[in-house]
Amino acid sequence: MQKILQLLFISTTLSSLFAQDIWGGISVATPDNLNAISGNPAGLGIQRGEQSGSYIQFDSLYTNSTSYRSDGIGFDLTYNQFSHGIFNPENGNIGIGASLFPNAYAGIKWNKHHLIDFGLLYRPFNIASIGLVTQFNDEFTEYNSATLGFALRPFLQHRLTVGADMIITEADSLFIYPHLTIEPMDGILLSAKSNADFDDFQINLAFNFGKETVYSPSTYSDAHKYNGGIGFYTSTQQQESIFKKKAKDSKKLIRMKLSGLFIEEKPVEASFFDQMFNSPEKGIQLRAWIDEIDSYTEDPEIDGMIIDIGHVRGSYSKFGEMYDALKRFKAADKKIYVYADKGISNKDYLLVSMADEIYLNEYTGIWLAGLRLKVTFLRGLLDTLLIVPEVFRVEHEGKSYKTAADSFLNKKMSDEMRENYGMLGDDLYTLFVNYISDGRDWDANHTRDIIDNGPYFLPQDAIASGLADSIMYPDQFDNYIKSLNDEKIEIIKWEDIDRSDEYVHEWAPKKKEKIALIYAVGGIVSGKSNPGPSGSSTMGDETIVKAIKSAREDEDIKAILLRIDSGGGSGLASDQMWHEVKKTTDLASAKTEKDSSNIKPFIASMSGVAASGGYYIACQADTIVAHPATITGSIGVIGLRLNMSKLLNKIGIRSDIIKNGEHADFADGSRLISDDERDRIQASINNMYEKFKDKVIAGRDDMPEDTNLDDVALGRVFTGQRAKDGISIPLVDITGGLHDAIEVTKAAAGLEGKEVEIVEYPMPDNKYKELAEKLTTIRSKDYTDLLPEKIAEELEVLDIIPILLDDEMQMILPYHITIE
Repeated sequence: MQKILQLLFISTTLSSLFAQDIWGGISVATPDNLNAISGNPAGLGIQRGEQSGSYIQFDSLYTNSTSYRSDGIGFDLTYNQFSHGIFNPENGNIGIGASLFPNAYAGIKWNKHHLIDFGLLYRPFNIASIGLVTQFNDEFTEYNSATLGFALRPFLQHRLTVGADMIITEADSLFIYPHLTIEPMDGILLSAKSNADFDDFQINLAFNFGKETVYSPSTYSDAHKYNGGIGFYTSTQQQESIFKKKAKDSKKLIRMKLSGLFIEEKPVEASFFDQMFNSPEKGIQLRAWIDEIDSYTEDPEIDGMIIDIGHVRGSYSKFGEMYDALKRFKAADKKIYVYADKGISNKDYLLVSMADEIYLNEYTGIWLAGLRLKVTFLRGLLDTLLIVPEVFRVEHEGKSYKTAADSFLNKKMSDEMRENYGMLGDDLYTLFVNYISDGRDWDANHTRDIIDNGPYFLPQDAIASGLADSIMYPDQFDNYIKSLNDEKIEIIKWEDIDRSDEYVHEWAPKKKEKIALIYAVGGIVSGKSNPGPSGSSTMGDETIVKAIKSAREDEDIKAILLRIDSGGGSGLASDQMWHEVKKTTDLASAKTEKDSSNIKPFIASMSGVAASGGYYIACQADTIVAHPATITGSIGVIGLRLNMSKLLNKIGIRSDIIKNGEHADFADGSRLISDDERDRIQASINNMYEKFKDKVIAGRDDMPEDTNLDDVALGRVFTGQRAKDGISIPLVDITGGLHDAIEVTKAAAGLEGKEVEIVEYPMPDNKYKELAEKLTTIRSKDYTDLLPEKIAEELEVLDIIPILLDDEMQMILPYHITIE
């Protein structure tokens, strides 16, 4: 650092140019950093993250400047001994900039001394950049100057930039300033500009340390006036630099605490109201986590990973995708070490079963005992309260597998539920066994024996069974890791990893083709979705329809991937989304609707669950990709009303009705439903079910029109694996996770093997929700948080009531099924 400061001091003795840019700028064609504020405001439209800096002038330590820019806006302020307080700087600029179209930008800047600059910037190729700035007074009565700048990169790299600026003043005087920028190696930059006679020039010397830069612009004029200073700025984007310290001859291990809730969408920051009263947990986006693990798999400098296993929450399909990512990491000849300070649960063991070494803390164990499927029934409670469940659903010969209301209708599993969910449990258990067998390199029978002998409360028993390697206290484990192979170990903590964007030096980066990834998450309702820190609990048809339409009408989007994690909900809302999918995939439908948008490939990817309404919105897709552990199917329709008329009568509340019309009191809740009313509602249920089946048949190209879906419908549910190749009529085309679905989408768009940009929908909503809306929205979590955990878990079944009582026919999966 001392040598660098000496170099900066030497550079400042080179003297002063009358138009010195204190932020290091030398041309209106190269306003890439803080110099966009002082040079060409169009540069504020370039995506550079956030930058902030300060500058001190050497000839007067009383003169200092501060600056800040973010994408689209920037300002700087200069203070000296003549300034009058913080709100009255000696000089100041504020500007805005934006992209007009790819590689073209425009901006405007206001200066405290009543000057206005208009800027344009165009970079048609990596070899060339053109900038133009015109200056007026802020009343537009006087024109001051125009500057046209050119910059060339003859070697198509940022290592060498040459060019010239031409300044035309109000007196039509022409001044030409050639400029040169050299970056001989990452982190060292030297730039200079001069007038045509070379008697006025500026030299800038800068040293970049990744995200921090120290620089000095030094000037010289014909009058032998010297000026210079030193500046510093930081950026949220990082650059390559020879000054970034890298450990040599060491093993690099990533260490992370693996726990928390994994979700599909990017978590949305909680509102102030939620933070105050609900304290929602912030989820971890599955795709982002897997992408990061894969990046370390491909990074030759990373030798392994230390996992402090906690409690991970998510569907079995999410566990499967995370497992696969960790398996790829290990297959790249990298080690995985696991430490469990509080033991390992059933599903969590699956997740890390491939680890090279697993260590337990004293008095901990491994709760490996197999899977159980548990359904909570509330019929006994309803009978006690004299509440009568009135259920309408698809049936065949008195049987129905549409069991979404069974928790209210029955006191135990029906034969149909036990049959269907018994098969589902068998399939999930087979996957569970196979994951662990593959991870531990055991055969399936041995794994089943190990599971049947669990759970392992004593760590010694877990070690004897081959599930773990040894017992260590936390400090002993840390010392063990540091002593691995007697080599120097560099441990990089997961929470300390710099995930900043990379600084893009190219003027015209190669444009990537785009595909849309639309997250369809939560119970289906009419209206808007409600994203939050833990993901969306409801999927609104208005939100998803808007997202599909936006992606379809964007000509830059070459294909659409709909990622579904939903057990269904409103039949009406499901149909609105299905209709929008059809307009995207079916040319005849698009023409009928007089839709001018593009028909493009549409792929559905199923996450933890895509059943009932979740399957309904997928069936029109060109290809359906489901994870082997996805729960899907549940083709059927149901309606439910909890009739409280007996309860109300019991406590003395009665209603009296005057009718004007024979059926004005149709299905009125003040009494039990009549046979005629039941028949009418059932007819509507049956009609919707037939339409559901028709749309599935029409949407799946390999199904004959005379197909009868009843053998796989009537509400039956399946794993993704069985839905593809284990039933008479396949409901799924391909098995795989989200990243497999992305590859399928790329191939469908003719982009196989190419790097693409993934545009996520729905786009974030920047509007604040009204406080009144928050106050009137009551979620089960708000009151169950006050109860003991076990009771709260049982009462989560009540979350289904607002959806089932939405006065709409429902396409919904049983809401609260616990698989442990």
